[in-house]
Amino acid sequence: MPVSQPHLIIATARSTETARWAQEFRNAYPDWKVDEVVPGQPSTGATYAVVWQPDPILFQQEPDLRATFNLGAGVDAVAGSIPAGMPLYRLEDAGMAEQMAEYALYGVLRAVGRFTPYEEQARKGTWKAYRPIDRRQWPVAVLGLGAIGSKIAQVIASLGYPVQGWSRRLREADFPCYAGDQGLKDCVSASRILVNALPLTAQTEGLINRELLSHLQPGGFLINVARGGHLVDADVVEALQSGHLSGALLDAFTQEPLPADHPYWGIASVMVTPHISGITVRDLALEQIGSRIVLLQQGKPASGQVDHTLGY
Repeated sequence: MPVSQPHLIIATARSTETARWAQEFRNAYPDWKVDEVVPGQPSTGATYAVVWQPDPILFQQEPDLRATFNLGAGVDAVAGSIPAGMPLYRLEDAGMAEQMAEYALYGVLRAVGRFTPYEEQARKGTWKAYRPIDRRQWPVAVLGLGAIGSKIAQVIASLGYPVQGWSRRLREADFPCYAGDQGLKDCVSASRILVNALPLTAQTEGLINRELLSHLQPGGFLINVARGGHLVDADVVEALQSGHLSGALLDAFTQEPLPADHPYWGIASVMVTPHISGITVRDLALEQIGSRIVLLQQGKPASGQVDHTLGY
């Protein structure tokens, strides 16, 4: 008996993005049925949902869903509303790892001031060379060693910076790795630059707080490419104002856009970016989600399934 063609429903936080993704899927898979979510509409009978920050009512409107696919690596915006037994799949990289490694590397270069004197000299028409950076003085801790965190660590380490990584479970890599509560303290204590690439879960929310930052070497630098919920903003601001942190490069926030009166805007050593460190590459996302749906249609397992108990 032939397998029926997949039936998708697309749901994002903005109707324009929903329409755009729906058309992208129609173009890539013309034999599939693709609907756009409309709040309050009767069930479309869709069997797969493709989402980004969807309205939780989606899962009540569409009782026939067999699986949900998230248009990003972080699933915190959907994990709390999806039915507990429904398979949830996240993007594994989809072009984001290279972008985020590049972003983190830019943060490292800002931290060490590699080009700062030359930027100032260029404005003044001054010609003067400086000694090279001693990378040994700028050890880097990468929190989170999934596909993205591992790529960040590898890129930074390849340039000669001492790198250590921390994750929930101990991993093997070409650099020192830590796990567990004490391992987190040891990892951060051995570092002057802190890069956060963790998934946001109940265990990691608020992890970057006064206590953890106190273990970072004085004059440290914070780079956040993960979620705003990892940071206790008041503690980060305090560390910046005291000088314990020399600066920060921050890409994700609890409230986005970042409110105009937020303290981060007024701190010269903080660079704020509008959640752009890892933007989903559409072609790669379409290919990745489509190939997984084909596997599920054939009764085969697909990679990227989220463990609901872990949140990633």
